[in-house]
Amino acid sequence: MMKRISILLMAMVPVALWAQFAPAQDKPGTTAMHADSSAFVAWATGIELERGPMNITNPGLGLASFGPDLTVALGKPGGTMDVVSLGDGGKATLTFDSPICNEPGPDFAVFENGFANAVDPETWALELGFVEVSSDGVNFFRFPAVTYVQTDTQLGNGGSINPAQLHNFASKYGAFYGTPFDLDEVEDNALLDKHKVTHVRIVDVVGNIDPEYATYDSEGHIVNDPWPTPFASSGMDLDAVGVIHDLAHFDVPENGGKLVSLYPNPVRDRLFVKTENLQSVEIYNAVGQLVMKTTEEAVDLSALTDGIYLVRVVCEDAMITQRIVKQ
Repeated sequence: MMKRISILLMAMVPVALWAQFAPAQDKPGTTAMHADSSAFVAWATGIELERGPMNITNPGLGLASFGPDLTVALGKPGGTMDVVSLGDGGKATLTFDSPICNEPGPDFAVFENGFANAVDPETWALELGFVEVSSDGVNFFRFPAVTYVQTDTQLGNGGSINPAQLHNFASKYGAFYGTPFDLDEVEDNALLDKHKVTHVRIVDVVGNIDPEYATYDSEGHIVNDPWPTPFASSGMDLDAVGVIHDLAHFDVPENGGKLVSLYPNPVRDRLFVKTENLQSVEIYNAVGQLVMKTTEEAVDLSALTDGIYLVRVVCEDAMITQRIVKQ
């Protein structure tokens, strides 16, 4: 009987109280990626911007305008002030010198300029954005974003959010820490080539909880974030988009890449690297974290847990990444 009562009580607890995702950048288990991580191989090189209004309910105030030099959103993150503000519902479309490709773990990360709440260290000032990808610049497909932030009270200007209640929003983490995105999470579609993503689009979330203006996550929840922000820096502040996997740095078999030989694969203990002018060998786990780096041609992997890893081999005139299986 007691077991039944416990189950019933758990069923009555609102989802928002227990559904949790990865925590803030300073917490164990976070997925935040620092801008200086060696996992990043490239950064966005082009941008097109469609700014939104400073206040969607009062368009007469004009459009957001902070960050008139759009190039501050290109390359590595610049920090708190080197951002481009999107405005309510604004859109920024980023392009790259080489297409992003889908490999194990996160494939790119988006940076904003959020900051910690000095009063409540569990929460952060974050202005959210949806993320979409395209392989032709015409058809865009959105990552399934989820929020469990309460919607009883509007988060006003200066409001803050616990990052553990967010998943797949562009600005889950604070300044200089990117939110990673794995292309496997986007629903398959014949119009999207996940191995050749040429465009990443960030769409500001209008955080108004009024159904007339609200935006919704992939599960139908209203998205509540700090609103209104009726000034030039309204909406999400885009800082950068960093690439983890792209075609320029990944050895694609159909292109006949023969620069590097890794064997055996699958591997149990020792991995051998055969190439010319070897400079370094880097091993990354499935979430893009560097777990080992060496200059040796024989790499001892016995201490690693079983699973899929990416091996980045840096030579004098090339950098090639290949996938291995550790058994």
